[in-house]
Amino acid sequence: MDEFYDSAGAASTLEMEARERRKLAADNYSATFQHLADLNLEPSVVIEGGSHRKNWRLCVPCDADGVMDEVVFGIQGILTNVGLVPLAIGKLDHKRAVRLAQRIELSGLNTATFEEALNKLESANDKLTQHFSSQTVRKITSTNGRFGRPIASSNRIFTLRADSPTDQGTDFEPGLDPLGTLEKLTTREVFHGPDNVVKYYRRAKDPKDGSNVYDSGFPGSFKAGDIVEMQASVVTIKAANDTMKLTCRLHALTMLDDSFTKLRFAEFDLRQDAAAKRLASKRIPSAAATVRCRIGHYEEVLQHNKKARVEEEDSSMA
Repeated sequence: MDEFYDSAGAASTLEMEARERRKLAADNYSATFQHLADLNLEPSVVIEGGSHRKNWRLCVPCDADGVMDEVVFGIQGILTNVGLVPLAIGKLDHKRAVRLAQRIELSGLNTATFEEALNKLESANDKLTQHFSSQTVRKITSTNGRFGRPIASSNRIFTLRADSPTDQGTDFEPGLDPLGTLEKLTTREVFHGPDNVVKYYRRAKDPKDGSNVYDSGFPGSFKAGDIVEMQASVVTIKAANDTMKLTCRLHALTMLDDSFTKLRFAEFDLRQDAAAKRLASKRIPSAAATVRCRIGHYEEVLQHNKKARVEEEDSSMA
Protein backbone atom coordinates (compact mmCIF):
# COMPACT_ATOMS: atom_id res chain seq x y z
CA MET A 1 0.00 0.00 0.00
CA ASP A 2 1.51 3.29 -1.12
CA GLU A 3 0.68 6.78 -2.45
CA PHE A 4 -1.21 5.23 -5.37
CA TYR A 5 -3.60 3.30 -3.13
CA ASP A 6 -7.15 4.73 -2.99
CA SER A 7 -7.72 4.46 0.77
CA ALA A 8 -10.99 6.42 0.72
CA GLY A 9 -12.47 4.29 -2.04
CA ALA A 10 -11.28 1.08 -0.37
CA ALA A 11 -12.81 2.12 2.97
CA SER A 12 -16.18 2.86 1.34
CA THR A 13 -16.20 -0.47 -0.52
CA LEU A 14 -15.10 -2.35 2.60
CA GLU A 15 -17.93 -0.92 4.71
CA MET A 16 -20.49 -1.82 2.03
CA GLU A 17 -19.10 -5.39 1.79
CA ALA A 18 -19.04 -5.78 5.58
CA ARG A 19 -22.66 -4.69 5.97
CA GLU A 20 -23.84 -7.07 3.26
CA ARG A 21 -21.89 -10.01 4.67
CA ARG A 22 -23.03 -9.21 8.18
CA LYS A 23 -26.68 -9.18 7.11
CA LEU A 24 -26.25 -12.47 5.25
CA ALA A 25 -24.74 -14.07 8.35
CA ALA A 26 -27.60 -12.77 10.51
CA ASP A 27 -30.26 -13.99 8.07
CA ASN A 28 -28.68 -17.47 8.10
CA TYR A 29 -27.63 -17.54 11.75
CA SER A 30 -25.53 -20.44 12.97
CA ALA A 31 -23.87 -20.74 16.35
CA THR A 32 -20.84 -22.31 14.67
CA PHE A 33 -20.25 -19.45 12.21
CA GLN A 34 -21.08 -15.82 12.88
CA HIS A 35 -20.00 -12.36 11.87
CA LEU A 36 -17.55 -11.06 14.47
CA ALA A 37 -19.56 -7.87 15.00
CA ASP A 38 -22.56 -10.00 16.10
CA LEU A 39 -20.66 -12.77 17.87
CA ASN A 40 -22.95 -14.56 20.34
CA LEU A 41 -20.99 -16.62 22.84
CA GLU A 42 -23.86 -17.56 25.14
CA PRO A 43 -24.23 -21.18 23.85
CA SER A 44 -20.46 -21.76 23.75
CA VAL A 45 -18.23 -23.63 26.17
CA VAL A 46 -14.46 -23.85 26.51
CA ILE A 47 -12.88 -27.24 25.92
CA GLU A 48 -9.36 -28.51 25.61
CA GLY A 49 -8.34 -28.61 21.94
CA GLY A 50 -9.11 -32.15 20.82
CA SER A 51 -5.98 -34.21 20.33
CA HIS A 52 -3.90 -31.08 20.94
CA ARG A 53 -3.35 -30.80 24.67
CA LYS A 54 -1.87 -27.29 24.55
CA ASN A 55 -4.83 -25.15 23.53
CA TRP A 56 -8.43 -24.46 24.46
CA ARG A 57 -11.25 -23.49 22.11
CA LEU A 58 -14.73 -21.99 22.15
CA CYS A 59 -17.13 -24.68 20.97
CA VAL A 60 -20.85 -25.46 20.71
CA PRO A 61 -22.45 -28.94 20.63
CA CYS A 62 -23.84 -30.08 17.28
CA ASP A 63 -27.56 -30.92 17.57
CA ALA A 64 -27.31 -33.76 15.04
CA ASP A 65 -24.60 -35.90 16.60
CA GLY A 66 -23.49 -34.15 19.79
CA VAL A 67 -19.97 -33.53 18.49
CA MET A 68 -18.42 -30.23 19.61
CA ASP A 69 -17.99 -27.72 16.79
CA GLU A 70 -15.52 -24.86 17.08
CA VAL A 71 -17.01 -21.36 16.95
CA VAL A 72 -15.69 -19.62 13.82
CA PHE A 73 -16.17 -15.94 13.11
CA GLY A 74 -15.93 -13.96 9.89
CA ILE A 75 -14.67 -10.41 9.44
CA GLN A 76 -14.02 -8.32 6.34
CA GLY A 77 -11.00 -6.03 6.14
CA ILE A 78 -8.06 -4.67 4.17
CA LEU A 79 -4.93 -6.82 4.08
CA THR A 80 -2.13 -4.72 5.54
CA ASN A 81 0.37 -7.49 6.31
CA VAL A 82 0.64 -10.74 4.36
CA GLY A 83 2.87 -13.72 5.14
CA LEU A 84 1.17 -16.75 3.63
CA VAL A 85 3.81 -18.55 1.55
CA PRO A 86 7.19 -19.29 3.17
CA LEU A 87 9.28 -19.10 -0.02
CA ALA A 88 12.74 -18.68 1.46
CA ILE A 89 13.50 -21.14 4.24
CA GLY A 90 16.95 -21.97 5.49
CA LYS A 91 18.00 -25.09 7.34
CA LEU A 92 15.40 -26.05 9.90
CA ASP A 93 15.07 -28.93 12.31
CA HIS A 94 11.62 -30.13 13.29
CA LYS A 95 11.56 -28.01 16.47
CA ARG A 96 12.03 -24.81 14.47
CA ALA A 97 9.92 -25.94 11.52
CA VAL A 98 6.87 -26.26 13.75
CA ARG A 99 6.98 -22.47 14.28
CA LEU A 100 6.43 -21.74 10.58
CA ALA A 101 3.00 -20.18 10.10
CA GLN A 102 0.67 -18.53 7.62
CA ARG A 103 0.05 -15.04 9.00
CA ILE A 104 -2.06 -12.05 8.01
CA GLU A 105 -3.11 -8.74 9.48
CA LEU A 106 -6.37 -6.99 8.64
CA SER A 107 -7.20 -3.33 9.15
CA GLY A 108 -10.49 -1.54 8.71
CA LEU A 109 -9.39 1.99 7.78
CA ASN A 110 -11.51 3.11 10.78
CA THR A 111 -14.76 1.87 9.19
CA ALA A 112 -17.74 1.46 11.52
CA THR A 113 -18.43 -2.28 11.13
CA PHE A 114 -14.76 -3.23 11.52
CA GLU A 115 -14.45 -1.16 14.72
CA GLU A 116 -17.65 -2.74 16.07
CA ALA A 117 -16.23 -6.18 15.36
CA LEU A 118 -13.01 -5.42 17.23
CA ASN A 119 -15.01 -4.25 20.22
CA LYS A 120 -16.94 -7.53 20.12
CA LEU A 121 -13.66 -9.44 20.16
CA GLU A 122 -13.16 -8.20 23.72
CA SER A 123 -16.18 -10.32 24.73
CA ALA A 124 -14.40 -13.42 23.46
CA ASN A 125 -11.35 -12.34 25.45
CA ASP A 126 -13.42 -12.22 28.61
CA LYS A 127 -15.28 -15.46 27.85
CA LEU A 128 -12.04 -17.40 27.65
CA THR A 129 -10.03 -15.70 30.40
CA GLN A 130 -12.72 -16.33 33.03
CA HIS A 131 -11.94 -20.06 32.73
CA PHE A 132 -8.29 -19.52 33.72
CA SER A 133 -8.60 -17.38 36.82
CA SER A 134 -5.62 -19.08 38.46
CA GLN A 135 -3.28 -18.21 35.57
CA THR A 136 -2.15 -15.05 33.86
CA VAL A 137 -3.84 -14.70 30.46
CA ARG A 138 -2.52 -12.31 27.83
CA LYS A 139 -5.53 -10.99 25.94
CA ILE A 140 -5.77 -10.08 22.27
CA THR A 141 -5.05 -6.36 21.96
CA SER A 142 -5.36 -3.96 19.03
CA THR A 143 -3.69 -0.55 19.11
CA ASN A 144 -4.36 2.17 16.58
CA GLY A 145 -1.97 2.24 13.62
CA ARG A 146 -1.59 3.83 10.21
CA PHE A 147 -4.67 2.09 8.81
CA GLY A 148 -6.70 1.96 12.03
CA ARG A 149 -6.80 -0.79 14.61
CA PRO A 150 -5.67 -4.12 13.13
CA ILE A 151 -6.53 -7.74 13.89
CA ALA A 152 -3.89 -10.41 13.36
CA SER A 153 -4.48 -14.10 12.70
CA SER A 154 -2.19 -17.04 11.97
CA ASN A 155 -2.06 -20.80 11.69
CA ARG A 156 1.04 -22.95 12.03
CA ILE A 157 1.97 -25.04 9.02
CA PHE A 158 3.13 -28.03 11.05
CA THR A 159 2.01 -29.89 14.15
CA LEU A 160 4.28 -31.81 16.48
CA ARG A 161 3.43 -35.51 16.48
CA ALA A 162 3.88 -35.53 20.26
CA ASP A 163 1.03 -32.99 20.56
CA SER A 164 -1.28 -34.88 18.22
CA PRO A 165 -0.42 -38.60 18.15
CA THR A 166 -3.66 -39.76 16.46
CA ASP A 167 -4.23 -37.17 13.70
CA GLN A 168 -3.37 -38.09 10.13
CA GLY A 169 -1.28 -35.92 7.85
CA THR A 170 -2.89 -34.18 4.88
CA ASP A 171 -1.65 -32.71 1.59
CA PHE A 172 -0.48 -29.11 1.44
CA GLU A 173 -3.03 -26.73 -0.03
CA PRO A 174 -2.44 -25.70 -3.69
CA GLY A 175 0.11 -22.90 -3.92
CA LEU A 176 1.35 -23.21 -0.33
CA ASP A 177 4.50 -25.17 -1.14
CA PRO A 178 5.51 -24.08 -4.68
CA LEU A 179 9.18 -25.04 -4.22
CA GLY A 180 8.57 -28.31 -2.36
CA THR A 181 10.40 -26.95 0.68
CA LEU A 182 7.69 -27.77 3.19
CA GLU A 183 7.35 -31.33 1.92
CA LYS A 184 11.03 -31.88 2.69
CA LEU A 185 10.51 -30.62 6.25
CA THR A 186 7.79 -33.21 6.94
CA THR A 187 9.15 -35.94 9.22
CA ARG A 188 7.93 -38.42 11.80
CA GLU A 189 8.17 -35.62 14.37
CA VAL A 190 6.23 -32.95 12.46
CA PHE A 191 3.36 -33.17 9.96
CA HIS A 192 0.80 -31.00 8.17
CA GLY A 193 -2.51 -31.97 9.75
CA PRO A 194 -6.20 -30.94 9.71
CA ASP A 195 -5.67 -28.14 12.25
CA ASN A 196 -2.98 -26.61 10.02
CA VAL A 197 -5.20 -26.28 6.95
CA VAL A 198 -6.08 -22.79 5.70
CA LYS A 199 -8.57 -22.66 2.82
CA TYR A 200 -8.28 -20.00 0.10
CA TYR A 201 -11.14 -18.77 -2.08
CA ARG A 202 -11.95 -16.08 -4.63
CA ARG A 203 -15.47 -14.74 -4.99
CA ALA A 204 -16.86 -14.41 -8.51
CA LYS A 205 -20.19 -13.79 -10.22
CA ASP A 206 -22.11 -16.55 -11.98
CA PRO A 207 -22.56 -15.32 -15.57
CA LYS A 208 -26.01 -16.93 -15.76
CA ASP A 209 -27.77 -15.32 -12.82
CA GLY A 210 -25.22 -12.99 -11.20
CA SER A 211 -25.16 -14.94 -7.93
CA ASN A 212 -21.97 -15.34 -5.94
CA VAL A 213 -19.83 -18.41 -6.54
CA TYR A 214 -16.52 -19.26 -4.91
CA ASP A 215 -13.46 -20.46 -6.81
CA SER A 216 -10.54 -22.04 -5.03
CA GLY A 217 -7.70 -19.54 -4.61
CA PHE A 218 -3.97 -19.49 -4.02
CA PRO A 219 -2.17 -17.94 -1.03
CA GLY A 220 0.30 -16.22 -3.35
CA SER A 221 -2.46 -14.21 -5.05
CA PHE A 222 -3.32 -12.18 -1.93
CA LYS A 223 -1.64 -8.77 -1.70
CA ALA A 224 -1.56 -5.90 0.77
CA GLY A 225 -4.52 -3.67 -0.05
CA ASP A 226 -6.94 -6.43 -1.12
CA ILE A 227 -10.39 -6.50 0.49
CA VAL A 228 -10.88 -9.97 1.97
CA GLU A 229 -12.97 -11.97 4.38
CA MET A 230 -11.05 -13.75 7.11
CA GLN A 231 -12.51 -16.70 8.97
CA ALA A 232 -10.86 -17.50 12.28
CA SER A 233 -11.47 -18.72 15.80
CA VAL A 234 -10.25 -17.58 19.20
CA VAL A 235 -8.00 -20.07 20.98
CA THR A 236 -5.96 -20.06 24.15
CA ILE A 237 -2.44 -21.51 24.05
CA LYS A 238 0.25 -22.04 26.64
CA ALA A 239 3.01 -19.43 26.65
CA ALA A 240 6.23 -18.95 28.59
CA ASN A 241 6.40 -18.99 32.39
CA ASP A 242 3.19 -21.00 32.73
CA THR A 243 1.07 -18.17 31.31
CA MET A 244 -1.76 -18.35 28.77
CA LYS A 245 -2.08 -16.40 25.54
CA LEU A 246 -5.17 -15.65 23.47
CA THR A 247 -4.77 -15.65 19.70
CA CYS A 248 -6.83 -15.86 16.50
CA ARG A 249 -6.36 -19.07 14.50
CA LEU A 250 -6.76 -18.57 10.77
CA HIS A 251 -9.06 -21.05 8.97
CA ALA A 252 -9.96 -19.44 5.63
CA LEU A 253 -9.31 -16.36 3.51
CA THR A 254 -11.60 -15.25 0.68
CA MET A 255 -10.78 -12.58 -1.90
CA LEU A 256 -13.70 -10.16 -2.15
CA ASP A 257 -12.21 -7.26 -4.13
CA ASP A 258 -8.71 -6.80 -5.55
CA SER A 259 -9.63 -3.90 -7.87
CA PHE A 260 -7.84 -1.36 -5.68
CA THR A 261 -4.56 -3.21 -5.88
CA LYS A 262 -5.02 -3.72 -9.63
CA LEU A 263 -5.48 0.04 -9.99
CA ARG A 264 -2.32 0.57 -8.00
CA PHE A 265 -0.33 -1.61 -10.38
CA ALA A 266 -1.91 0.24 -13.34
CA GLU A 267 -0.46 3.48 -12.00
CA PHE A 268 2.97 1.91 -12.03
CA ASP A 269 2.42 0.71 -15.59
CA LEU A 270 1.65 4.24 -16.71
CA ARG A 271 5.06 5.24 -15.38
CA GLN A 272 6.68 2.49 -17.47
CA ASP A 273 7.79 0.58 -14.40
CA ALA A 274 8.59 -2.84 -15.89
CA ALA A 275 9.59 -4.36 -12.56
CA ALA A 276 6.19 -3.60 -11.02
CA LYS A 277 4.48 -5.07 -14.09
CA ARG A 278 6.35 -8.36 -13.68
CA LEU A 279 5.50 -8.44 -9.98
CA ALA A 280 1.80 -7.97 -10.70
CA SER A 281 1.74 -10.77 -13.25
CA LYS A 282 3.48 -13.17 -10.88
CA ARG A 283 1.14 -12.43 -8.00
CA ILE A 284 -2.08 -13.11 -9.89
CA PRO A 285 -2.08 -16.77 -11.05
CA SER A 286 -4.72 -18.33 -13.26
CA ALA A 287 -8.07 -19.35 -11.77
CA ALA A 288 -8.54 -22.83 -10.33
CA ALA A 289 -11.48 -25.23 -10.28
CA THR A 290 -14.78 -23.83 -9.05
CA VAL A 291 -15.89 -24.48 -5.48
CA ARG A 292 -19.52 -23.52 -4.94
CA CYS A 293 -20.08 -24.26 -1.28
CA ARG A 294 -18.13 -24.47 1.95
CA ILE A 295 -18.62 -24.13 5.70
CA GLY A 296 -18.76 -20.50 6.69
CA HIS A 297 -20.08 -19.28 3.34
CA TYR A 298 -23.69 -19.77 4.42
CA GLU A 299 -24.31 -23.25 3.05
CA GLU A 300 -28.07 -22.94 2.79
CA VAL A 301 -27.81 -19.95 0.43
CA LEU A 302 -25.17 -21.51 -1.79
CA GLN A 303 -26.84 -24.93 -1.88
CA HIS A 304 -30.05 -23.21 -2.97
CA ASN A 305 -28.19 -21.45 -5.79
CA LYS A 306 -26.57 -24.72 -6.85
CA LYS A 307 -29.92 -26.55 -6.88
CA ALA A 308 -31.47 -23.78 -8.98
CA ARG A 309 -28.68 -24.02 -11.53
CA VAL A 310 -29.01 -27.81 -11.77
CA GLU A 311 -32.77 -27.55 -12.29
CA GLU A 312 -32.23 -24.92 -14.98
CA GLU A 313 -29.73 -27.12 -16.81
CA ASP A 314 -32.06 -30.16 -16.59
CA SER A 315 -34.88 -28.08 -18.01
CA SER A 316 -32.73 -26.90 -20.89
CA MET A 317 -31.69 -30.46 -21.73
CA ALA A 318 -35.32 -31.62 -21.67
